[in-house]
Amino acid sequence: MTKKELPLATEGVTRLFGKSYRMVSDNLTLFIIIYSVSALFALWSFLNWFTNDKVTWMDEKFDLGNWFAGFSGLNVSTPAGVGLGLALLLAVAAVVFGLLQVILTFRLAGDRKTELGDVWQDLTKKGFKLFLLEMVMGVLTIIGFILLIVPGVILLWRLFLAPYILLDKGVGVEESLRRSWNMTRGFAWPIYSVMLFGLLLGLSGIVPYLGPIVSFVLAVAYSCVPALRYFEIKKLSS
Repeated sequence: MTKKELPLATEGVTRLFGKSYRMVSDNLTLFIIIYSVSALFALWSFLNWFTNDKVTWMDEKFDLGNWFAGFSGLNVSTPAGVGLGLALLLAVAAVVFGLLQVILTFRLAGDRKTELGDVWQDLTKKGFKLFLLEMVMGVLTIIGFILLIVPGVILLWRLFLAPYILLDKGVGVEESLRRSWNMTRGFAWPIYSVMLFGLLLGLSGIVPYLGPIVSFVLAVAYSCVPALRYFEIKKLSS
C-alpha cells in the first residue's frame, strides 16, 4: 500500500457505523442465518414483556443479567418455560453462533470472500482457539474489575483486537493477547469510542416492549465496526 492510500487517522465511529450497515445490508442472508440464535433470544426478551415476569429498570428484581439482556439483545438467563436440556442446547448454540458472528464480521471487514462455507471453514479451523481466547479475555477482564476498576477498563482496551489478530494471523491465544497489547498502544480513544457508542446503542434495550428488538437490530447493524477498527489500526501500525 502506498503512503497516499494509508489513512492518517482512524475514522469516526459514526462513519464506521455507516460502513457496517452497508456490509450487513449487502450480506443480509448471511446475517439472518448467523444471527438467528441471537434473534431468538431477542424475541424471547420481547415476549417476556407480555408475561407476569417482566422486569424493568425500576423494579427491585432488576439485576445485571437482565440489564445485559436488554442492551445486548441476548437473554443471558434461561427463558421461562424452557427445560434444562433445551436451555443447555441453546447455550451451546449461542456460543457456536457467537463465534460465527465474529468470523463473519472479520471476513467482511477485511474484504475477504465471505460465504457461509467460508465462515464455517474458519470455525472448524480456528473456532476452538477463538473460544479459548474469548474465555481468557473474559476472565482477565473480570479479575481486573474485581481488583480495581481501572485495570479492568485498561484490559478492555488493550485486549480488544486479540480475536481479530487470532483470525488474521492464525497465532495462538497467548500470542494474540501479546500482539493486541502492543498493537493497541496509542489507540485508546479509537477503541473506547467503539465500545461506548455500541453501549449507547444498546441502551435502547431498556425501552419497554420493543426495546429488545430495536437493540438487537442496532447491534447487528453495528456488528462490523470492531473489525473495521481492527483493520484501520493494523494499517496505521504497519
